[in-house]
Amino acid sequence: MGRPKAHIVNKRYEILTSDQKTKFLDAFYIIRNSVQWKPGKDISHLEKRKRMRHLALTASLRDYHDVISTLVRNDQNIVYLYEFENTYYYAVRGFFQGNEWLVIFGNDGIIETAFPPEDIDHYLTNRGFVLLDRISEVLKWTKLVKN
Repeated sequence: MGRPKAHIVNKRYEILTSDQKTKFLDAFYIIRNSVQWKPGKDISHLEKRKRMRHLALTASLRDYHDVISTLVRNDQNIVYLYEFENTYYYAVRGFFQGNEWLVIFGNDGIIETAFPPEDIDHYLTNRGFVLLDRISEVLKWTKLVKN
């Protein structure tokens, strides 16, 4: 007799230490409240998205921020973890107007980039992103650390 499905638990929440969960939660609330970029990076990223036809040529920085805000505020979207040079970054994966986008940000809540990869699964796999869970679930287990 096999285990009941209710007892089969995916322990992705154990990937992050308590400190890392706290940092994620802080960064996530920063990005949910306002889109912030490293100095000078907002316009260069906007122009790149326009050149690549990810955004309309008439798109404003506000339009780009609306895409990002919509994605990070949808609790059904998926969160991934990415480690680069001993620093953790997070990616939110979701749809905006029929296109699947990634929003990548660091522990400080600052946007690294936001774009719709041509093959999002290939992009995530080749770079070593680790699936955490839906935003709603990640928020549940990260909030437990703060309480």
